[in-house]
Amino acid sequence: MPAIVATLAWAAMLSLFAGPAVAADFPAIELQTTSNDALDGVLRAALNAPELERAADGAATRGWQPAVEAERHRLEELMRGQGYLHARIEMPDAADDAGSPDKIALRPIAGPLFRVGMVEVDGLEGVATDAVRDDVSLQMMEAVGKPARGDLLATLEDEVLWRLRTASYPFVRVTGRALQPIPGQALATARIVVEPGALARFGAVAYSGLVGLKQDELSRLQPFKQGDPYDPDMLERFREALLGHPSVKNVRVRLPQAVDADGLLQLRAEVEEQNLRADDATGGYRTGLVAAVSALAALAIRQVSVASLRPGRSRWPLWLEVVPVLLLAAAFYLIAQRMLLLAFPS
Repeated sequence: MPAIVATLAWAAMLSLFAGPAVAADFPAIELQTTSNDALDGVLRAALNAPELERAADGAATRGWQPAVEAERHRLEELMRGQGYLHARIEMPDAADDAGSPDKIALRPIAGPLFRVGMVEVDGLEGVATDAVRDDVSLQMMEAVGKPARGDLLATLEDEVLWRLRTASYPFVRVTGRALQPIPGQALATARIVVEPGALARFGAVAYSGLVGLKQDELSRLQPFKQGDPYDPDMLERFREALLGHPSVKNVRVRLPQAVDADGLLQLRAEVEEQNLRADDATGGYRTGLVAAVSALAALAIRQVSVASLRPGRSRWPLWLEVVPVLLLAAAFYLIAQRMLLLAFPS
């Protein structure tokens, strides 16, 4: 069988820094192939050369066997996480007094690829409603027939947690997880144990960090009322609504550690307001002042030039009458706005 040799270039480097005896005391690792190219690629990428390099540095005092044995067990767990639940890696025995071999061959034996035959979620009895249990069970059934991989189990955990949080259990947590082979078949049971925690409803929202904003103004942005069932989507909508306020720079909505005696979540919204810098206000003030001076100059020119109008005309065209008025209105608005923002920053 062809072999994939993990080229240990680090051994040569170690010989430069730690002396030739260190590299000679630690064997090279040869990882043999399986019949599965994808699995071989995973194993090659996972071979922990840096950890073996550190082990080689202390091989003279601790020996090479513990480090290689630990690497063998780690690769076995990796193969099981890929769905090969009966996977093992064989390594030839070597006596302690036999010295360090030049090369150690690790032989992966994958065994059958297990698929999910059943999904069990424990901990829902008497807590979640029938509709919630049916929703969780329906989602879990979609995993049946898929390879019994560790990442699939993690996905199932996330699905269970999300569905229970959406069902008003914000403190749900996973307390156990396992992929258990079904005897006599290449099938496994994916088992997840949850602790739902307390059923929760929205309580009041306390605001902190307010300077120019008023609590009543922000309370109108709440998409829920006190006593409504807890919903993480509703909470996210509330956070986005607060961020959408023109005077809010940042916000963080915090949940308490537990519900109160009435089953309510007393929320806390930490608000950071937009602060107007002094130079921004000064710049706006100057802009308004320039506009005001321009408008006043236009009005003065108009009054002076009335006498120079052509015979038969006693006033300027209408658009020349309107422009100075608009300039004055815009100037006074800008000046008043900036002065208020300087007096009451928000």
